Order: sequence, then structure tokens, then C-alpha cells
Amino acid sequence: MMTSMCPQLSATVLDWQRPVRNSQGGAMGEVATAVSDEAFSALADNLGHILETRALLCVIAPEDVQGEAVVEAALSRCDGADPVVVTTAAPGTLAALLDAFHDALHLGVRPRRLADAQRAVENELARRAWPVVVVRDAHLLRTEALLYVYGVWSLFQEREPRMPVVLVGPERIRSVLRRPSLASLESCVFIWHRLTP
Repeated sequence: MMTSMCPQLSATVLDWQRPVRNSQGGAMGEVATAVSDEAFSALADNLGHILETRALLCVIAPEDVQGEAVVEAALSRCDGADPVVVTTAAPGTLAALLDAFHDALHLGVRPRRLADAQRAVENELARRAWPVVVVRDAHLLRTEALLYVYGVWSLFQEREPRMPVVLVGPERIRSVLRRPSLASLESCVFIWHRLTP
């Protein structure tokens, strides 16, 4: 039987709100990140399994809940986990994803050659004791970018320590991952977690 890597989460309730920003950085209004004790506990259990098995988790959040904020809050209470939160945005290209990885890993300006940027990301992730990659708004990523996320996860399955990945997005992420070219990624998602308010 698997034991949760985050047992202290079972009685936690999130009741805070976070402003949503438009593309110019202005506030668009408040979006609830509050979830019930039961919903948070269910996410914590699934995160525990993912952290233990170093697998892929896909969190589907309703439009009125910022799933990534709930995931981040849960991970912040997991001893030893080192979340690497990658914030994606349109157009969701591989170059934009690598920029986001460089920001999240504090690597500075991305090298011009994508191969050099990829190598820098992979080396930094390998240097960390227990990285957990969280990809926010994963549904915005193009196929090549999602394949890179899958490739990094696969690479770390062949070495120690292995690295869990959490993809976060709205319901649309299911259809995105059903693209024929992403069949390998979709088939490796260990848990599909639907977050409820």
C-alpha cells in the first residue's frame, strides 16, 4: 500500500484568492482558489502518489478555480519537494516554454540555440535534489512544447532521482493531449485529477 508523501495535507482548506492579470499586467478580477477540505485532501493524496512514483499527473481545474495555485499550495507543504513552476502563455512554442523554464529555474537569459537552452534546463533539473515540474496552463502549449515536457520527464525516468511532472489546465487540456502526435504523453499520464471547488 502506498503512503502519502504529504500526510499533513489531509485537513487543509485553502480559502484565499489571487488576482488574475491580463496580458498588460492589469487586474481582471478575483478568481477563487478556494476548494473544499475534501477536494484538497483528494488532490493531496494524488500528489503524494505522484511524488512517490515520480509519475505524470494532469490536474483539470474548472474555469473559476486557479488549479495551479491549489497545486502550488499543496506542494509547498510537501517535505523535500522542490517545485519548479513553469508559467506558459500563448503562443506556447518550444522557445517560449524554454524561456519559462529559464525563468522558473533562475537561469538568466535563454541561450539563442534551443539545444543549448534545453541542455541548461536539463542540467539544472538534474542538479536539484527533488524537482517537481508544474506546468501551468499546459493546454496553451503547442505540440512541440508538450513533447519537450514529455521528453524531459522520460529522460528523468532513466536516471535517479526521477522527476514527477504536473500538468495543470482547464477541461480543454484533455482534447489537447488527445492529439495523435501526443499519444505517448497521454498514455503516460498516471492520474487524471479533476479539481472541484
